[in-house]
Order: sequence, then C-alpha cells, then structure tokens
Amino acid sequence: MEEKDKNIQSDSFGSFTILDLIMIFLKNRKKIFIITGIICIISIILYFFVFDLIYLSTATVKSSTTKSGLLGALDAGLPDIGELDDIGLGSSKSARELAAYEEILMSRRCLEPLIVKYDLMEREEYKFMEDAVKDFRENQLTLSQEKVAGVLYVGVFDKDPLLAKEMVEFLLAELDKINIELNVQNAKNNREFIEKRYFQAKEDLTRSEDSLKSFQFIYGIAPDLQIKAAAQSAFTLEAELKAEEVKLDVLRKILSSDQPEVKTQEAKVNSLRDKIANIQTSTDLSEFLRLGNSPQIAMEFLRFQREVEIQTKILTFLLPLYEQAKIEEKRETPTILVLDKPYVAERKKKPKRLTMVIIWTVVGFSIVLSYFILISKWKEFKNKIKVSKDL
Repeated sequence: MEEKDKNIQSDSFGSFTILDLIMIFLKNRKKIFIITGIICIISIILYFFVFDLIYLSTATVKSSTTKSGLLGALDAGLPDIGELDDIGLGSSKSARELAAYEEILMSRRCLEPLIVKYDLMEREEYKFMEDAVKDFRENQLTLSQEKVAGVLYVGVFDKDPLLAKEMVEFLLAELDKINIELNVQNAKNNREFIEKRYFQAKEDLTRSEDSLKSFQFIYGIAPDLQIKAAAQSAFTLEAELKAEEVKLDVLRKILSSDQPEVKTQEAKVNSLRDKIANIQTSTDLSEFLRLGNSPQIAMEFLRFQREVEIQTKILTFLLPLYEQAKIEEKRETPTILVLDKPYVAERKKKPKRLTMVIIWTVVGFSIVLSYFILISKWKEFKNKIKVSKDL
C-alpha cells in the first residue's frame, strides 16, 4: 500500500510537460490575466504616483598628488608607479590620496554635521544618529574612483535635486576642512620630530666642535700639517746628514783623526744625528717639530674632523626640512582640486519606472502562473489518492 502511494505521488509531481503548462494556462487564463493586470496597475500607481523621484547630484575631485612635511621631502623624487596599483601589487600616490578622500567622506566626522545641518534625522524619522549615518552612507552617498585619471566622483541621492546639490557642496567643504586639519596635524607631528632631531644635531655638532677645539688646543691648530712639516724637516736633515757623513769620510782619509777639521766635521755630524733623533722621538708638546706618537695624533685629529663634517651635513639636511615643516604647519590653503562642481539634476536617477513596472508585471505573472500550477497538481494528487483508496 505504501509503495502504491509513493508511485501515485511520483506520478502526480514527477511528470510535468509543457503541454500540461499550456493546458493549465488556457484553463485559468482569465484569472491569470486579471491578477497580473492588477499587479501591473498597482506597480504603475506606486512607481508613477506614490514613490518619490530620486535625483543625483555629483562633483568631480582631482587628485593633487602632493606631499607635505618630512614624507613629502623624502618621497619627492620617487616615481608614481600607477601600473602596479591596477594589478594589486602597489599603490600610486594618487590612488592613496583618493582612498583617503573616500575614508574622510565616509567617516562619521564628515557625515554627522551634514545630517544635523539638513535635519535628516527628523525628515527620515531616525531615533539614533548612528542609524542616520549608516543609512546616508549606504543609500544616499555614492563614491567612485577613476584610478587612471586620478579622479573621485562624489554624488548624493535625494528627492530634492537642489538639496542634493547643496549636500554635495557641503561634503566637499567638509572634505577640504578635515583634510586641512589632518595635513596640519601631520605637519605638526613632522615638525616636532624634525625639531627634536634638529636641536639634537646642533648639540652633537657643538660637542664635536668643542672636542676638536680641545684637541687642537693641545696638539696645535693643524696637527696634520705640523706632522707633515716635521717629517719634511726630518727628511731634509737626513739628506744633509748623509752629505756631511760623506764629507767626514773624505776628511778622515785625507787627514788624521786628531786634526781640527775632522773633529769639527764629527761634531757637525753628531749634531745632525741628535736633531733627527729628537724630531723622531720627541713627544714634547712645546716643540713644533716632533714625530713622537704622530700616527695616533693624526688619526685622532682626522676622527674629530670627520665627526664635525658628519654633524654639519646632518644639520644641513635637517634645516630645510625643519623650515618646510614649520611652513606646512601654518598653511591652511585649500587642499582638494574640484574639476566639476555639483549641479542641480534635471532628470531623475531612480526609480526606473517603466523598467520596474515591466519587472513586477513579469514577476506577478510568473507567481500567479506558478500558483495555478501548484493548485492543479495538488488537485490531481488528491484525486489519485482518493481513487487509490476506493480501489
């Protein structure tokens, strides 16, 4: 019995052909057309006489691709690799800037003043600001980018075209205001950081200069030149000593060793030897010509001199950045470039009334037809069950 019921159910709902569909339609065509017509008339009334027309006002904002403060100075020479941004491997400066504009426009900080100014909470009957911000962000505000051109399209939907235009203007003003505040804050942070590093560099330079000054006070103003002069003097005396030694050898061959000329020459040679030895071994700071500890002295002097040069270059690098950061911190000029100002829309943007009427008519027809198909199949199913029970 159970197997028989299953076969009946399978026959009732499993077999359905186009011919069955046509027969059901022809049998119930009057009701289908009446109900579909009613749906069509209701949709016409709703979309043409009840629902508000929605207008769209848009503006176009161009990326300025400018940087300020420390990052701007360091990034000024880098190329804008726009191709990498299109394939997801990088982010161009203009894309980053437009993305920042979008985040500002979507932020509650930007939208809340607009909602308060135009009384959108009262008009849309919201109890909480959070709901009003969310609804405006999702249903009224539209943002789109053109990455290649570096532009951002800002639009607002509203049933009042003039109000839509005014809201776009207000959003652009808020965008510029917030962007200026963020740039000033960023410049302030950069200025504070560079200022701290600048004064530290000045202290380091002063300390290096004082160390060099103390070293020069002990070892002379130019120890390297002094060592060079001492070495040159030692070389000259060495050459003179060689010449006098040759002269002494000649006199010893000609005269006996007790002759006055020989003794005088020997004294002269010994004097030259003492002078050379004194220059090579002397560490007395009161003597100008000295070579004792000269490698250490020369190395220390070069180190002090190099440290002064390094700190001078650091200070030279930081000074323009410091001055630029101070200027950026005080600058409050407009930061966004508006290509197209918002306009009062002359044509509605939505709803697409004729399209929606057609869609709802087709949907209504499909639903009504499906209903009669289900009713017909259900009746067939009940009849077969009844027949099977009678048997």
